[in-house]
Amino acid sequence: MTLQILISLLVITATIFIHGLGTAFWLNYLSRMHATSNKTFGFRRSMIILTLTSAFLMILHYLEIALWAAVYLQIPHLDKLQSWEESIYFSTITYTTLGYGDITLPPVWRVMSGFEAMNGILLFGWSTAMFYAVVQKIMTISKQKS
Repeated sequence: MTLQILISLLVITATIFIHGLGTAFWLNYLSRMHATSNKTFGFRRSMIILTLTSAFLMILHYLEIALWAAVYLQIPHLDKLQSWEESIYFSTITYTTLGYGDITLPPVWRVMSGFEAMNGILLFGWSTAMFYAVVQKIMTISKQKS
């Protein structure tokens, strides 16, 4: 079980790095966009920023899910995950903690799915906090300009 925990912790570290890099990039991009623009944050512009932020966060989560799926495919003992489609499906329902249970890992590898679920909860919380911060910033800027 030590191997499974080590692999899980390595993947979690990588996904946290991906999420950190992505959110730092996106917040920096939004700050630069605001600094170079004299436009106010009306409804249309706010909706564009919120929509793009949501899409960007979804892409980050997909990359993290795909990393878990790729790791699962590299483990020869996981014979139930033989294609990218099966692996990405299993990883998605595990990362989101939906967990249908139609695909399960062998008992010795099952601990990895628990780690992936914890990873997903953490990163969804991080995304929620970031999205909230973007909304707060839009509201603050809108009040300052009016």
